[in-house]
Amino acid sequence: MTDSHLHVDAESRRCAPPPLLEKLPRSMCATPEGKGRGAERVIRSVGINTFYQVGSQVIPAIAAIIAIPFLLRHLGPEVFGIVTLFSTALIYFTMLDLGLGRAATRFIAQSLEGGRPDDVRRYFWGSIFLLTGAGIVVSTCCLFAVPILVANYLKISPAYQQATKESFYLICLTVPLVTLTATLRGLLEAWGRFRFIGVVTACSGVGLYLLPALAVLTGGGLVWVAATYVLVRVGMGAAFALGCLAIKDRPSLRPIFDRSAVKRMLSFGGWLSVSNIIGTAMVYGDRFLLGSCVGMAAVASYSMPMDVIGKTQILISSFCAVLFPLMSRLDQSGSNQFRTVYRGAVAIGLSVMTPLTISMVLLSPFLMRLWLRSRNTPDAVFAAQVFLAGAVVQATASIAFTALHARGRSDLAAWVHMAEFPIYCFAFYWGATRFGVRGAALAWLGRAIVDFVCMVVLLRWQTRDGSQAVTPELAAVFVSVGILFTVGLSAGNATILACVICVLTWLWTWRTLLDPEMQVPLARMIFGWRAR
Repeated sequence: MTDSHLHVDAESRRCAPPPLLEKLPRSMCATPEGKGRGAERVIRSVGINTFYQVGSQVIPAIAAIIAIPFLLRHLGPEVFGIVTLFSTALIYFTMLDLGLGRAATRFIAQSLEGGRPDDVRRYFWGSIFLLTGAGIVVSTCCLFAVPILVANYLKISPAYQQATKESFYLICLTVPLVTLTATLRGLLEAWGRFRFIGVVTACSGVGLYLLPALAVLTGGGLVWVAATYVLVRVGMGAAFALGCLAIKDRPSLRPIFDRSAVKRMLSFGGWLSVSNIIGTAMVYGDRFLLGSCVGMAAVASYSMPMDVIGKTQILISSFCAVLFPLMSRLDQSGSNQFRTVYRGAVAIGLSVMTPLTISMVLLSPFLMRLWLRSRNTPDAVFAAQVFLAGAVVQATASIAFTALHARGRSDLAAWVHMAEFPIYCFAFYWGATRFGVRGAALAWLGRAIVDFVCMVVLLRWQTRDGSQAVTPELAAVFVSVGILFTVGLSAGNATILACVICVLTWLWTWRTLLDPEMQVPLARMIFGWRAR
């Protein structure tokens, strides 16, 4: 990698590059050894930042395990159910960023790479104006809807109705702040401040469980619990704002409104919102379809393993969150390292997810019995194994999806999802009515494979990559199908096939996906080699 690909002199830019993309001196990068060390530095940065992102989600989950039984015991089932609606509402409010959070990350990262500090504040303030306006509109609508919602649609005891209204009023007032936080986080991601983001997110996540417990311990009721949720969101927004102001050598963030910047962000974010809405509908809507055509018992067998196994995607989603600003900058610079980073990310994703999922497939009958006990069913075990097999292509598709967005083509991904939706609904209905939970799970796997293939083909077309006749990352499809074949084998034969699949996957990714300049740094990191 040349110094000009990932680094521009601070004096010419009037702002220093993010630490993730700072490179070694030209004298070191001029030799193969210097290039290898530069690549190793980037790999380590991506790995460490991914670790921070994963930790920011795992630590709050541990806090939830500790706090939820306490809150349930002291609040009672009804009040605790109301409290869960608070957290659900906040989650939905974070989805109201209209894709502008990721748009801010991309355009700010590219402005930094292109040496356009004035564009940083154009996109920053454009996102702030749009999200603040959207947040105020949604907040106002929600405030008017609260009395109707509590009185007519939520079955709440009269003793708790007034407190519930007051609590929801507090929650609704935080909507502009919740949406605004997406812009602040976008700026920090563009600068590679993932450690700071991880610490703030983890602390906020822990606070959403421990502060309500503290409020209950001190004798507070429902309104006090809602107030702690507001306090946590205010603290998170303030921390992100201070983090943005504390960025060393950042360009000026004086307010400015630029229509062209707003239009570009709305276009990118709008298509991204379409993908998110349709993707959410496919992930959760199929459960309603399954319940209507098969029954609620089938929904339980389908959704329980899906919800748990879906948590394995935390690793990949965190990985992609770190990759996105890096790949956006590489796209702006026109660097040929975009392909290297993308292929390397796919190789790492395949190499990690294959042994993880295949081992869980082999252990799933035992683990499902241990987890569900008498509620375990053969259909639930089969669904878990299918979802695990599909997790490989789903993870690889997420990386291709991220690369496509870094190229600025969120519209292509949205068109794919719009075309997939009716086909998936028909296939899911046919599979569920003919074969029950097993047919529904296989329809989900088919949709995951089609989605992955479309993303890979579109990215290849967008990058005009004709270096190989067949895109090597398509091997993920064969890996998923091979993992699924282990389901019908005896324990011994399944173990042998699992080992063969893992070894072949590692060899394939090493030989076809990793460029030589990535192989040496990875080998040095894995085996502890030291340059002489």
